[in-house]
Amino acid sequence: MIAVLYDAFADVYDALMADAPYAEWQAFLEDRYSLHSIDIADIGCGTGVLTVELGRQARWCIGIDQSEAMLSIAQERAMAAGARIVWLTQDIRDLRLPRPVDLAVASCDVLNYLTCEEDLRRAFHAVANALRRGGVFAFDVIGPARLHVLQHGYWHQVDDDVALLHETDVQGEWILHEVVAFARVREAVGEPLYRRIEERHRQRYFPLSQVQEALAAAGLKLIETAGDFGRQSVEDADRIVCVAARP
Repeated sequence: MIAVLYDAFADVYDALMADAPYAEWQAFLEDRYSLHSIDIADIGCGTGVLTVELGRQARWCIGIDQSEAMLSIAQERAMAAGARIVWLTQDIRDLRLPRPVDLAVASCDVLNYLTCEEDLRRAFHAVANALRRGGVFAFDVIGPARLHVLQHGYWHQVDDDVALLHETDVQGEWILHEVVAFARVREAVGEPLYRRIEERHRQRYFPLSQVQEALAAAGLKLIETAGDFGRQSVEDADRIVCVAARP
């Protein structure tokens, strides 16, 4: 279902993700790992913004997403940047890579699109099987501070090419999103024409305790947590960054 939604929304995805912490993720990984000497998988890579930066440095890099439309944009981005990256259409719950990797990454709420704890466990098992022994999985989940902000939230963004209206609500552990976008498609007699795109989706809030339990069930050991890349405590974080290792 998420793949279908994002196939329709791929053209305006980058505008929606304009504030995504790709640079912070890149710095976080560079500070901890010698990227040039390892194989990396970017899971839920979207249009490949982070993937391309990882692919510039990695010994080998693969970008995985459910949406073929997203991957098409990602492939064009990689070609323009001269980054050699393998692309794969897959669901994280059924992840099967052509070769094991040293580092798997799932950034910017990828795991919060799983709808139940069983799916989270299944995803962690799949990632564990994709890692070499001693490999690590770096990911983030929505933190308590952002859960609070998303209650009755409203954002808008307007420029010459796209206008976005984004509303959110929180119902228990569910985060509901409604996005309406008007994307510029072409000129008609000197006037721009816009295509209306609507998207509704939901995310699941997973407390850190649930994340830890699911990791342990998959045989992964949580070795680091950081609130907002170390700027906040985990309890006050917008985003909780986690690193888990396969022993």
